[in-house]
Amino acid sequence: MGPSKGEEEEQSVILISDDEAENTLGSSVLVVDPLEKSALEEEKSEEVVDEECELMVTFCKQANVMPHARYDCTIHLFERTECDTCSPLGKNADICDQCYCYICDKLAAECQNWTTSSLCHCNAHNKSKFWKDQRDFALAGVLVMFNLELTDIDADLRHGGSLLIKFIQELSVEYNKYLVGEKIPPTQHECICLPKLPAGQCNICRSRNTEVVYKYSGVFALVTRFLNQAEQESPKAAAVMYLGAAKEIALHKDPAL
Repeated sequence: MGPSKGEEEEQSVILISDDEAENTLGSSVLVVDPLEKSALEEEKSEEVVDEECELMVTFCKQANVMPHARYDCTIHLFERTECDTCSPLGKNADICDQCYCYICDKLAAECQNWTTSSLCHCNAHNKSKFWKDQRDFALAGVLVMFNLELTDIDADLRHGGSLLIKFIQELSVEYNKYLVGEKIPPTQHECICLPKLPAGQCNICRSRNTEVVYKYSGVFALVTRFLNQAEQESPKAAAVMYLGAAKEIALHKDPAL
């Protein structure tokens, strides 16, 4: 009794070269095993779209959602305003797995200021000058003062920017000390109060005659150290440090005037 029809379908198929030449060199034998239907093929479904044109959809697959800024999300609606940072607008705080923070340039789920009051990165979008400036500063840091393209910022420029930020913070402390000044009371002064006290013993007259001296030496020493440090850095980093320091110093004023 021969094999049943079902058994024939499950048997392997063997293809043998039909070359009848005595030299069998080059002949081949190929064993082909029947493949099981893939899960993809099982999910295929046929649907007639246009019988006249004989158009038929045999398979369809849902598109993969690519990473996108929150304002471009097709799943959750987004409300736009120029610069609302108080609280999330509408459903702006809602996100999908591929939503990115426009300011931080990372997944919205990882943004620490997504719904933080007075920051609210969830409301950020690319049609607002306010949010664009926020994004530029977040990505470029202090280098934003030089109007550089993000693609032009390399490791040397970022290193110079990091050193400049530290310098600006230290400079702010020294400059504030300079603005406050140093009070130097005179050693001897004549008392004009009643009753009149001996010179140097009246606290009221002493406070009236106190002199305020503004010493810029602290600021000068800090700037000098920073410029000397810049000389040891790469040309790009040094340029950032020199220009940044010059911009900061240009804003200083003499409080005595």
